[in-house]
Amino acid sequence: GYKMMYYARAVQPDIDFGFRHGPMKIPFVIHPENFSSNGLVMWLPKRVEILSSPAVSGYSMPWLKQLAAHEYRHAVQYNNINRGFVRAFSYIIGQQSSTIGLLFMPLWGLEGDATLSETQMSSFGRALQPSFTMHYRALGNFAKERGPNKWFCGSYREYIPDHYQLGYQITAYANTKYNENIWDKIVRYAVRNPYTIAPTYVAMRKYYSTSTTKLFRETFADLNDYWNSLPYQPNTSTQISADKQKGYTKHRYPQYIDQNSILSLCETLDKPDAFVVTDSKSGRRKLLAYTGAVSTRPSEVVGGRIWWTEYRRSLLFAERVNSKLCYMDIERGRTHTINHKDKVLYPTPISEHELAWVEYFPNGCYNIVRGNPLPRQKAEYLRVEIPSDIEIHGLAYDNYTRALYFIATDDSGMWLGRVGKNREIEHITQGAYITISDLRAKDGMLYFGSIQSGK
Repeated sequence: GYKMMYYARAVQPDIDFGFRHGPMKIPFVIHPENFSSNGLVMWLPKRVEILSSPAVSGYSMPWLKQLAAHEYRHAVQYNNINRGFVRAFSYIIGQQSSTIGLLFMPLWGLEGDATLSETQMSSFGRALQPSFTMHYRALGNFAKERGPNKWFCGSYREYIPDHYQLGYQITAYANTKYNENIWDKIVRYAVRNPYTIAPTYVAMRKYYSTSTTKLFRETFADLNDYWNSLPYQPNTSTQISADKQKGYTKHRYPQYIDQNSILSLCETLDKPDAFVVTDSKSGRRKLLAYTGAVSTRPSEVVGGRIWWTEYRRSLLFAERVNSKLCYMDIERGRTHTINHKDKVLYPTPISEHELAWVEYFPNGCYNIVRGNPLPRQKAEYLRVEIPSDIEIHGLAYDNYTRALYFIATDDSGMWLGRVGKNREIEHITQGAYITISDLRAKDGMLYFGSIQSGK
């Protein structure tokens, strides 16, 4: 709670940049026992809800700092929407008038403006990640070939980037082109002239001689001109599987389990996640077992067993979502949940009978733990306490140095660390605003993803 209020007060003087009115007075509600990290601002009743557990797939900025820069911007938007017709109507129906007020600023505009604020006001917003534009880059000049409806509405058949990515690109382009925050004038006109039926459309025409469709096409034409100017990078990979999928399918965390078999986690839009085995020669796939919502990536297979964690919602409390430890024996294809391990992240096998993992507690602190999690009786574990200002975003064990390594995030950015012989925390690299991910270790080497090159 103290951290959240510190960051909120730090951004308060400038969070209203580009708007006439600052943030509304609004209560913050923090849920510290929900591993499904998120944040939202609601107006019925008005509140900012913070799911304070740091996101598993985070980047080189503390989680609460990102939430403050993003969610508090929504409080600014709502305060500017709550004017004119909307405010007058609120005297009749109360805060339910917000449902009408949000018609005057589309969802992609709300989230795009907030994502822009998060990126500009924080040390390293999500829009600076290469993954934020990767799908758009892969499609090429799609804005000229197709209408914009699918990109604004989404699809259940194919993958469409969400309104955060779309809204950010359009808002950033429009603000740069017109040298101001376009939503200030649009919202101000819309809430005072609702009788025009489509006040957002009219305001865009009135002040900027443009429209949503025109901005969409101009934005991605400009982006594609920039992307096409970059040096060409040939595709050096080859596709293993020959199976044709009817819908969007994603295979994550592949690893060999024998000479010809590759295990991966398969994710689709219409079925539960599942472990599948792909034959590298024939390209055919075989279903092993379905899983729940995976929270941290599966470990390497050791002793014929693979470990991972899943989100599990409390049956009693809606905002209590734990992260349970799970494992599967590859030969049997049966999954198991260790119920007494419910705050677990990043399971990492050390041997067939020993495991390391990370535990996160509602007070915002992490522990790195080592031991055998299978016995139901109370076992003795080696435990390393992590300082409260450090987030952990990955764990790996190296068989050569016999040490545990991890990815850490603090105000200096992301860095690689190691657990010393006396359980002390050691820096391998210094903090930097470069996102690193998917840490692995073997034979004295560390392997991880990095965006240092811009990719």
